[in-house]
Amino acid sequence: MEKKTILATRPDFELTTKYISSWAKKVLDFAQEKEVVVFDLDKEKANRQALEAVIREQSPDFIFLNGHGDYDKVCGQNNECLVGADDNEEILSGKVVYALSCRSAGILGKKAVEKGALSYIGYTEDFIFLYDEKQKSFPLQDKIAELFLSPSNQVVFSLLGGSSPREASQNSKDSFLANVKKLLTSEAPKEQKGIVRYLLWDRHHQACWEKKE
Repeated sequence: MEKKTILATRPDFELTTKYISSWAKKVLDFAQEKEVVVFDLDKEKANRQALEAVIREQSPDFIFLNGHGDYDKVCGQNNECLVGADDNEEILSGKVVYALSCRSAGILGKKAVEKGALSYIGYTEDFIFLYDEKQKSFPLQDKIAELFLSPSNQVVFSLLGGSSPREASQNSKDSFLANVKKLLTSEAPKEQKGIVRYLLWDRHHQACWEKKE
C-alpha cells in the first residue's frame, strides 16, 4: 500500500512562529511513527519556491501550513506569502489542507476549494493563543499555550488517524471545549479562567470548507 505523505511549513523567526512551529513538530513526530512520509519545510525552507516545488514533485496528501496570515493568504519565513487567493491557490488542488494561521479560511480557504482543494480547515478570524512568560524559551513546556495548541494540533492528528476533514475539525473543536470545561472547574487557578473566552473564540472561528461532490 502506498504510504501517505504530509507537507508542513514551519517558519520560525519570532515568538509566535517559534511556538506554533515547535508544537507542529509534535504532529510530524507522530506522523513518522505512523510511517507517514514527512516533508518538513522549517525556518528558511518555509518559502514559496520550496513549497511549490515539493507540491509539484511529491504531491503530498496533506498540507499543514503554519505561519502568519490574513483573509487571503498564508505566510512563511519572514512573512513571505506562500499561498494567496487569486494568486497561486490552485497549488492546493487535490489536497487536504489545514492552516494554523490567522483569518486565511475567510477568503483563501474558500478560493482554494473552488480551485480544487479537497478541503481547507482554518480560521476565519485571528487564531489567538496565550503563553506563559516564564516558559517562552521552552514552548513545549508551556502549559498555557498547550491549552490552545494541543486542540489545534488535533486536526492533523485526526486526519493522520483516518478521520474525514469534517470529523477532524469537530475533534479539534471538542478538544477546545474540553479545555474550557477543565478551566471552569473549581480546581482550576482563578487567573486561568480568563483564558476561556479565547479558547471559545478559536473554536468558534475554526471552519472546514470542502469540495462539493
